[in-house]
Amino acid sequence: MDIYKQIWECDTKHSGLRPISPLENRNYSEGYVMVDTQVCSPDHRILREVHIPDKKRKSYELIEKLFDNYTLNQKSKEINTAYEFKEASEFLMMASLSPPVQIARKFLMEKLNKNFDDQQWYHQLHHLWFRQFNWDNGRDLSGFEHVFIGEQQRRKLVGHHFWYKYWLADQDHADHVDMTCEVPSDQNSASPYVITVSYQLKATDHHKKKSVELSKKRCTFLVGISAEGLLALGTIRALGKEYVPEYFYIKEIPYKLELIMSPDGQSIRTFYLSNHSPGHGLNI
Repeated sequence: MDIYKQIWECDTKHSGLRPISPLENRNYSEGYVMVDTQVCSPDHRILREVHIPDKKRKSYELIEKLFDNYTLNQKSKEINTAYEFKEASEFLMMASLSPPVQIARKFLMEKLNKNFDDQQWYHQLHHLWFRQFNWDNGRDLSGFEHVFIGEQQRRKLVGHHFWYKYWLADQDHADHVDMTCEVPSDQNSASPYVITVSYQLKATDHHKKKSVELSKKRCTFLVGISAEGLLALGTIRALGKEYVPEYFYIKEIPYKLELIMSPDGQSIRTFYLSNHSPGHGLNI
C-alpha cells in the first residue's frame, strides 16, 4: 500500500468521515459525508448531509477555532494574538500526535534517516504549515491559512482546499451565494471520494468585521478527510517529495498532489488535489 492511501485509510478510522452516495447506508457510529452528484443547480448542495460522531468531533472543534484568526485579504498584515497562538498550538498538538500524522512521521524518519522526538516533530510541522512569510505583495502568508481557510485575491478566493470549511460556508444561507459542480461519469471521477466544484460565497474578514463576495472558478476536494489527515498528506508531499509520487490514485483515477513552497523552500505555500488531465486547469 502506498503511503498516501495508508494515511487516508488510517484517517478514516480515526477523525476522517467516509464519503457515501445517497443510496448507501449511513453509519452513524463512524460518521459520513453524503455526496449528491445527481443534480447540479445554484441551490443544490453537493455535500448533502454530514454526520460527525462524538468520538471524532474534537478534531473539527479544534480547527474551527482557527477559522477566524486570519485577515481575509492576502495583502493585509496579520494581527497575531496570544489567544490565537494558543488555539493554533492546541490544534497542532492534537494533529502532530494523531495516527495519520504519526504515519507521516515514521515514514519521513525512515526515508530521511532522521529522528524527530515529539517536540522536534511539533516544531517541524509548525515551521512547515504556520510560519508566516511575505511573497510579492502577499503579507504574512502561511500554508495553513491558504489551504485550510482560503484568502482573498482581488475578487477571487484562493486556497480554500479543505472540504469541511466549504461545507460550513454552504450551511449558512447568508454566506452561500451560488454553486455549480461538475457531475462526473464513472469513467473519469472518484466520486464520492473526490468532488470538483465552482462557487461564489460571502467570505468573512473577521478582523475587519465585513464580508466580501468572492468566486472560486474550480476546486477539487478530497471529501471526508480530517484536518490532520490533509496535513499529513501535505507534510509527506513537502518533506518527502524525493521519495513519493506526485499522484494519488483513488478508485484507479490519478489526482495530482500539487505543491508550491515558500520562496525560501522552508514552508508550504499551497497544497491541493487536482484532476490534472488535459483541459483541466489548476485550482490554486
